[in-house]
Amino acid sequence: MTNRIEKSNRPKRVPVSLVERNLKTTNLLIRIGLQTSGDMISDLIKGKSVNFNRSLLSTKNMHSTVETLKQLRGAAMKLGQLISIDDQLVLTPELSKIIKQLRSSGYSMPPRQVKKLLDKNWGPGWLKNFDNFQVSPFAAASIGQVHKAKIKNGCEVAVKIQYPDISSTIKNDLKSLRFLVNKSGFLPSGFNTDYYFKVCEDQLMAESNYRLEAENLHNYSEFLRANKYLKIPKVIEKFSTDEILTMSFEKGSELCSENLSPKLEKNKLAETLMELLLDEIFIFQFVQTDPNLANFLINYDEQKIVLLDFGSCSKVSNETRELYAQLLKVGLTLDREKIKGFLLNSGFLTREIDTESNNLINELIDTVIEELKSNEDFNFSNSKVFNLINAEQLKKFQKMIPIKLLDGDFVFIQRKILGFLLFFHSLNASVPILKILKKYNSRNKNYG
Repeated sequence: MTNRIEKSNRPKRVPVSLVERNLKTTNLLIRIGLQTSGDMISDLIKGKSVNFNRSLLSTKNMHSTVETLKQLRGAAMKLGQLISIDDQLVLTPELSKIIKQLRSSGYSMPPRQVKKLLDKNWGPGWLKNFDNFQVSPFAAASIGQVHKAKIKNGCEVAVKIQYPDISSTIKNDLKSLRFLVNKSGFLPSGFNTDYYFKVCEDQLMAESNYRLEAENLHNYSEFLRANKYLKIPKVIEKFSTDEILTMSFEKGSELCSENLSPKLEKNKLAETLMELLLDEIFIFQFVQTDPNLANFLINYDEQKIVLLDFGSCSKVSNETRELYAQLLKVGLTLDREKIKGFLLNSGFLTREIDTESNNLINELIDTVIEELKSNEDFNFSNSKVFNLINAEQLKKFQKMIPIKLLDGDFVFIQRKILGFLLFFHSLNASVPILKILKKYNSRNKNYG
């Protein structure tokens, strides 16, 4: 995922060696322990009630954590980005603040470190190929930062530069980060750390391969060649290497409800993204697996949505495609027992469901069916479905998913579906879901 860099963040050198990175994590844990103990002792001396969680989540601890993780980037930033999709559901306000800062900012590499990387990849005389090259990046991803430049006698480009040796630190960083998370006690009890760390590692390993990302961009350009609503940056091969990815610079505003203009109505936006997801599953059989909104821009001049960041993509197997095609077919019956039976028989849900979980599944299915039948358009702002998708309920849903489904393409598809649904909810969009699903079901019949 690519995020805009806050102007207030001064450049800081990216720690390269494993020793240096481990030391920063260890020092952070020590600082958290000392600051928490100090706050508790201070409260005791002052005669205040001692509260461990309050002391742990103090402003000082929050600041120390954010500052360290912003400098480390890599696994720390990626984990923050992944959790950010669900943070409104599972995290406390204090932790959400950390995640927000972590996903929206990160220290940029200083010019000397940037120049060293460009010299290594393009040769010492690389600047003669450009009319201008902005030393300060305008955006940062988990494993790299993005600079704006103009090729001599050519177009404006976005140059994504990978942090030095970041790919070799991923596994070690995740190990250190897991230790920090477990020992600090920041995350809520019952938080599914194994799931997030697995997804984090898979996405980071994919994103560190810039050649693969370039290939993914080419593939999506072909997929969307005839699409009049969606646009993909073009890869500039001459200035792309294993550590640098250069693309056409695409203008646009960040995708959020505050930025929306009447020129691009929110319902049409949601409908376009929903059809993109269904195209990915059923037609392309290829999914961009990071549903964060920072990966989408709105170009009002061209009336298009710009898709960014294709470092993490997943092929959809024929088996998975067929599974979702069958789910779509059964779902359109709007019959609870048939839908529930399919979810159990096909392995979407484990058969070891207690009474409480069984009631939850029934309520969810019944609510969706009722709302689909009641209105031509599904109103995401007023839907009662989202009353059932909260922190406690998500934990129950996760326990009902068979372990075998947490690997491969399924987990990425489900994550993208959830990410889009939450965005449509925040957007207060209304979408003719039933009409769209019937259209894709009809197409699947033709393919079959």
